[in-house]
Amino acid sequence: MHELRQSPLERRVTLHQLRIFKTVVDRGTFTRAAETLSLSQPAVTHQMQSLAKAIGQPLFQPKSGRGGIDLTPVGRELYERAGRILALIHETDTVIGEIAGLRRGSVTVAGDTTVGIYVVPDALSAFHREHPEIKLRLEVVNRNRVRELLMNGEADLGVIGRLWAEPIFAAVPLVENYLMWFCAPGHPLVRREPVSLRDVVSGPLLLREPGSGTREAAESILRKHGIDPVPDMEMASNGALKRAVAGGLGVTLFSTSAVRLEVEAGLLHPLRVRGFPLRRMWHVVWLRERLLSPAAQAFRDFLQTPQWREHLPLALASD
Repeated sequence: MHELRQSPLERRVTLHQLRIFKTVVDRGTFTRAAETLSLSQPAVTHQMQSLAKAIGQPLFQPKSGRGGIDLTPVGRELYERAGRILALIHETDTVIGEIAGLRRGSVTVAGDTTVGIYVVPDALSAFHREHPEIKLRLEVVNRNRVRELLMNGEADLGVIGRLWAEPIFAAVPLVENYLMWFCAPGHPLVRREPVSLRDVVSGPLLLREPGSGTREAAESILRKHGIDPVPDMEMASNGALKRAVAGGLGVTLFSTSAVRLEVEAGLLHPLRVRGFPLRRMWHVVWLRERLLSPAAQAFRDFLQTPQWREHLPLALASD
């Protein structure tokens, strides 16, 4: 890539001079330009002399036979470009104001699968109602991929459960996440409730793929109870896992946010397991060193408000 070098004019010509020059031409005389700009005529004359010196060419010439001024060929070219430069500065100022005022901008959020599907869309919808001009994008991926997107600058914010033990990430709590075990209503364990974790893992045990936040939560819970978390079956999506469990293939750990409809429809049963439900927390995360845009900052702040939390589920049952 070629380096954009600074031209000599950049060091000698100011936007203030270009604005005065354009006003002189538009108003027709130095006197009227001075009145328009609330400057003295000597100040306008001095600035135009300095501009001509910086350009290295005269900009004005007397009108033949009549008073007033006219432009030299160099002056005409400068006038055309000065208008474009000043218009672009005005446009840039407008865009910056729109971004700062949340009338323009974009936010990309990377959500771990469960929270990305069942929680974050509610927040995005509510934020969009307040700021319809902001472009919103949601990437639903597993926890490992959330980290990659943040590190690569492809996402402004991430939403995950278990935080990374890395100081490069900042985080704030988002909402509580209730974890329970689920099976089909006709599963043999239902008749033995309440059951133990060791009963659950013989269910058979079905889990999400490695890298999933729910998978990591299940493994952590089982290890704390001295159980080797070896699943009988792995699935790469909540949808496939719910269908498999509803079909009687085994038992799995879900966030209550992910299965409310299936429980209400009688497809999944919240299994009463001693010590459950467990309460965890989802977090909003971002890179400390990265300066968030006004839109991303606004959405991060919005996530802490109650406007979008009306339909978040609580625990389905308690032992």
